[in-house]
Amino acid sequence: MSSNTNKLLASIQKIAKVHNTEVTAKKIDAILKAGFADLHVITDFDGTVTKYYRNKEKKERSPGSHLILSSSSRLTDEFKKKTKELVDKYYPIEVNNQLTEEQKWPYMIEWWTQAHQLLIDQKINKDDVAAMVAETPVDIREGLRELIETCNEKKIPFLVFSAGVKNVIEEILIAEKLYHSNMHVVSNKMIFNPETGICDEFAEPLIHIFNKSEVAIKESYYHKTIEDRKNVILLGDSIGDLKMSSGVKHDVCLNIGFLNYDNDEVLKIYLEKFDIVVTGDGPMEVANMILRAINH
Repeated sequence: MSSNTNKLLASIQKIAKVHNTEVTAKKIDAILKAGFADLHVITDFDGTVTKYYRNKEKKERSPGSHLILSSSSRLTDEFKKKTKELVDKYYPIEVNNQLTEEQKWPYMIEWWTQAHQLLIDQKINKDDVAAMVAETPVDIREGLRELIETCNEKKIPFLVFSAGVKNVIEEILIAEKLYHSNMHVVSNKMIFNPETGICDEFAEPLIHIFNKSEVAIKESYYHKTIEDRKNVILLGDSIGDLKMSSGVKHDVCLNIGFLNYDNDEVLKIYLEKFDIVVTGDGPMEVANMILRAINH
């Protein structure tokens, strides 16, 4: 293990939690030695690219990509009422640590399917999406801009993988001037009728919080940009996000988890699953520290 790796890990431990320092140090060391040419980044969007809280003291959540649409003044009060009912019913199931992922799956499919149908029923025009995004600003996580700009400069492929809405995510990244040619977004895509311009379906397959997998990009042009890159930094705020690196061969996957709220029981689980855990809705600094340490 190089002294640079040990120093970097010690610095990381000042701002984040590391359960297995030996395993994590080996992964970081491999990433530093292989350099930019062998690296790509995979990140979740809601609660990872974006902050979890808009106002932590008031427990006010930052809007996710679905909520950005449902908050719009262009959508009906009945739609908003039904959307909230879905959240109240299914979110407790999503975060219930007494249930396995397999037990949660059918409920997540129900939730996303019904949520998408509610959006379809609103007859959203393709030209409305940008205006709807502009109406509800999001809170980008501190340090994200540096991470994205570094990846763009160093030609590191950057995949945003989300159970949210692809059209909204792309509009947010464009509005923030963060959408570059090295990036690809895999998410639930609204399909607009070419004759009416109205959203009348969502593309298959449906992506929910527990079925993310890089298999979804296996046939895309983006896959060709990463198939020879053996190292990946994965960023997510859910245990389900760990699946984002499955389906494509890697030598090293360094998993950085964001535990955005205070919960000792969940922290224990995150420390068992992620290599590094950032608590308190913290910044992207860990990933940036690693990229700054790469010198070739």
